[in-house]
Amino acid sequence: MAALFILEGGLHVIRASNLLQRETFKIRQRFSHRSERIAGDSGTLIPGLVLGDTSRESDEFVSHMRRVGLTHLTAVSGENFAIIAATLLWLSQWFIRRQKLRILLTAVVLIAFIFLVRPSPSVLRASVMTGVLLLSKVKGSRADPLASLGFAIGILVLLDPFQALDAGFALSVAATAGILVLSPQVSGFIQLHGIKEGIADFLAIPLSATALCAPIIIAISGQLSLLSIPVNLLVSMVVAPITIGGFIAALLPWGNLSHLILVAVNPCAHWISWIAREGAQFPVLLFPRNLLGIAFVLAGIFFIAKRKWRLFSIELLIVALIFFTQSLAWPGKNWQVVNCDVGQGDALVINLGKRQAIVIDTGPDPDLMQTCLKDLGITKIPLLVLTHFHADHVGGLAGVMKSAKVESVWVSQMNEPVHEYEEAMKEIGNLPISIVHQGEQIRFTSEFGAGQIEVMWPSDQKVDFVSLPGDGSAINNSSIALLIRIGAISLFTAGDIEPPAQSAIVEARGLSDVDILKVAHHGSAYQDARLYTELHPDIALISVGSGNSYGHPADSTVQGLRGIGARVMRTDIDGAISVDASLRIRTNKKAWWKISWG
Repeated sequence: MAALFILEGGLHVIRASNLLQRETFKIRQRFSHRSERIAGDSGTLIPGLVLGDTSRESDEFVSHMRRVGLTHLTAVSGENFAIIAATLLWLSQWFIRRQKLRILLTAVVLIAFIFLVRPSPSVLRASVMTGVLLLSKVKGSRADPLASLGFAIGILVLLDPFQALDAGFALSVAATAGILVLSPQVSGFIQLHGIKEGIADFLAIPLSATALCAPIIIAISGQLSLLSIPVNLLVSMVVAPITIGGFIAALLPWGNLSHLILVAVNPCAHWISWIAREGAQFPVLLFPRNLLGIAFVLAGIFFIAKRKWRLFSIELLIVALIFFTQSLAWPGKNWQVVNCDVGQGDALVINLGKRQAIVIDTGPDPDLMQTCLKDLGITKIPLLVLTHFHADHVGGLAGVMKSAKVESVWVSQMNEPVHEYEEAMKEIGNLPISIVHQGEQIRFTSEFGAGQIEVMWPSDQKVDFVSLPGDGSAINNSSIALLIRIGAISLFTAGDIEPPAQSAIVEARGLSDVDILKVAHHGSAYQDARLYTELHPDIALISVGSGNSYGHPADSTVQGLRGIGARVMRTDIDGAISVDASLRIRTNKKAWWKISWG
């Protein structure tokens, strides 16, 4: 969660936090500082897995965990809750004889644990279920886990109806239901094939949980990792040591002893981060985020469960045909320019032949950028241009660095926003960097003929423009604008420049017609019509995220471009867009039926 409060006048404290809130906050803060001494992704995973503190987890690490189906380990979940409860009940039997006292102690500790980690949906679900099971033990009645799950769902939705809309709550319930309902049957089936009971149970749990979670995962993310089950099996044995060791380290007042415990469990956390990093290199299945995608998964699960192998084979054949037909259509054999589909962001690839390309901006998501370059077969990037340092233009830089060898980088003269700039510089490392200005030119050769790039903006003189109503006008107007000619194709691309900078380009440079215009600032309403009239493009590309909150692209911009004869293509409707030398357009459309690797 994030919130911005704008206050007029001073603050008045209505009520101070209570003792429990203050002490649990101190523990979280102390544990966060201690875990900082553990380097790498494993050091950021431990506070997330133990106390739900995900503040230090990098976007790249979270992305890796998501791709391989380990998202539940990036923060506290019901699994951690169950581990703490089981450990307490087992340990307390050695020094507390009366069962009711052991259960009471466990209940008190678990209530404190909820305050410590803060109540996520899965923790709330697990706490209510555990409470019912503990109460049944106190009364000496038989505990029914499935009934406990039903009670947990009912009571939590009654108390907080918004839980019903929470993806974490739905996944938590589905995973638990899968373990309770399917796991015994799956284990029995595995044992029929000569596998021992303990190993069968060990295999049945992730299989059952994944089976019921898969349709929800498809509905939320549209992707399903085939490595999810083996990866969860590989890391399942190390979750308990991290949870128990980390919990003890968090409660201990002695920093050195706490650090020793964290060092001891760090190899377990490192194992998880290594598995996630390596597993993320494998492709995932991308399904349409609609009822068809869910139906494909449900049908596959049903056919396997009922041993309908012929029907399952037919389903696999349909998927294979979809793969084959879409691979023929995009990007086309002789593509020259591709606007990647990276959501609400920018990423343009200009083909130089021999698996080389110029890349302009990297979008917000490393995975999406990596997928685009992989689909295009690009392994070498002689020039990477970062028009400016807003996250939607540089956030996918890690994906570029992983996908291809980058030889040089052009950057904007404005080193803001600071955080995004610093992160980009870390990724770029020791690569040659140039800060370019208006008037600079380079010439090169390519498989498609001679090429030339002319820098149209920014000016080498500092210009202070009046800020427009939108975000980051000064940064936007520092964007690099380029006029590129390669073979028979001409292209104008301008980052996020707004009317003041666009007007300055029109007045300072002699512009001529271009074949392709990469529309500035995702087609926002802030455009200077004179620039586009001067350029008179045949094709206008708008890189924009579907359903974005900015109102991009503006109807006035789209209609204005069509009014000068441009064919407007936009990634929110058309998906990724490729253009060849004859200006033939192919799209990797976000069709309702599309299934692919990514």
